Amino acid sequence: MCVAEENGWRMGGCWLDLVALPIICFAGMFLNICCLIVFFLHRSHPLVPALIFLSTFDLLQLLFSIFVLFIPALHDYTLSHPYGLLGQIAYLSTGLLSPLLLAVNSASIWTICYITVQRHKAILRPLSCLHPPSRQYLPLLLISFAALAFNGSKWVEFHWYWIEIDIAEEEMLRVEMNITGNHLKWFLAHNASELALNENYRRIMDNILYPLLVYGVPLLLLSVLNFQILTHIFSRRAIFDHKKKFAQETRAVTLLISIVTTFFLCHTGGLAIRFFDHLQYEDSHSYVLITDLINLLFNINSLTNPLLYFVFTRQFRDLRVSFLHSHFASPSSRSGESMGDASQYSELRDLNTPYRTPCLSRLLTAPP
Repeated sequence: MCVAEENGWRMGGCWLDLVALPIICFAGMFLNICCLIVFFLHRSHPLVPALIFLSTFDLLQLLFSIFVLFIPALHDYTLSHPYGLLGQIAYLSTGLLSPLLLAVNSASIWTICYITVQRHKAILRPLSCLHPPSRQYLPLLLISFAALAFNGSKWVEFHWYWIEIDIAEEEMLRVEMNITGNHLKWFLAHNASELALNENYRRIMDNILYPLLVYGVPLLLLSVLNFQILTHIFSRRAIFDHKKKFAQETRAVTLLISIVTTFFLCHTGGLAIRFFDHLQYEDSHSYVLITDLINLLFNINSLTNPLLYFVFTRQFRDLRVSFLHSHFASPSSRSGESMGDASQYSELRDLNTPYRTPCLSRLLTAPP
C-alpha cells in the first residue's frame, strides 16, 4: 500500500501513520496498563496518585490517537469510499475525539506541574507535609476538568451537517476513481466552523493562550522549582543519614526531570507549527508529513513515560513504602525511629530534610 504511493512525501506519511503509529500506540497502551496495575497495588506511596493520572492520560492519548490519527490515515491511503463506513468513523473520530486528545495533553503537563509543586513543598517545607492530604485525588480531578474546559471550544470549531448520497452519482464516482467499499445512504460530515475560521480566535487561542498555558508558564515553573529542589538536595547531601535515602531521592528527582524533558522535546514541534497558517499549507504533502511526524512524537512521549517510571524507581521497588514511612514524614519522626538519644533526635530534627520520593494528522497540531 505505502510502496504504491508515487509521491515521496505521501509514502513517508503512509509509513508513519499506518506502520509506526499503531506499533507505538499499542505498545504504549500495554506498558501504561502494566504501570497502572503496579500503581494501584502501591497506592499508599505519596507519588502514586499523580502517577495514576499521568498514566491514564498517556493511555487515553494513545487510544484516541488510534481513532483520530490512524483511522483517517487508513481511510485516506486505502482509497476507501469517501462516504463509506470507514469514512464515517473517521469523521466522527476527528470531530468528537480530537478535543479530548488535546485535553489529555494539557492535563498531562499540568499534572507534572502539580507533582513538582508538591515535591518542592515537601523538600523545602517538610513540616507542612507531615500528614497526608485528606483528598489526594481532588486536585488531580480539578486539573482534568480544567483541561476539558480549556479545550472545550475545539468542539465548536466543527460545523456538522448531513449529506444525502445520490446512489447513481456515487456509482459513477466509484468507477472513475477506482474507489473500493460500500457507501452509506446518509453521511454525517463536518468542516471548519465560523469560529475556527475567525482570525482573532485563532490568534488568541492558538498563538497566545495555548503556547502560554501549556508550554511557556509550565516550562518556567518546572525549571525554577526543579532547580531549587536539586540545589537543596545536593547542598545537604552530607547530612543524609543513609546513602540509600539520598540515592532514592536523587532517582525521584531524575524521574521528574526526565518526564519534563521528554515532554517538551516531544511537544515543541506541536507548539511551533501552531504559528503556521494551517489553511494555507493543508494541501502541501510536505506540511502534512511534518504534522504526522509531530503527532508521532506526541505518542512516543506517552510510550516513553512508563519506561522512565520503570527505570528510575528501580523496577518499581521505590514505590514499596507506606505513607507514614514515606518521604512526607518529618525529620523528627524519622530521627525518632533511627536514633534513641535526645541529642541526636534534636540535631536531626533541626536539619529539616525530608526524603520524599516522589496528533489526527493535521487536526491535533492545528485547528480544523
